[in-house]
Amino acid sequence: MRIWQKLFGTHTEHNSYKNHIASVENSCVCKTNDQLLQALQSAHNQYVIKGIKRVLMSRGFTRKELEGIEQTIH
Repeated sequence: MRIWQKLFGTHTEHNSYKNHIASVENSCVCKTNDQLLQALQSAHNQYVIKGIKRVLMSRGFTRKELEGIEQTIH
């Protein structure tokens, strides 16, 4: 029984993680790049940071640029 709980338990946690990031992405879509960069500077939650980064990458920012911005912040 424990094996089954471990197999199915990880999927639930992973789905929760993806749902949280998707929720952040959906709320960030209507914001400007400047607003998102300000939100990235003030964010401390890993889900929020990842969601904002995904939106900015979809708008043309590179990972290298975003990591550089994040390093100057923290």
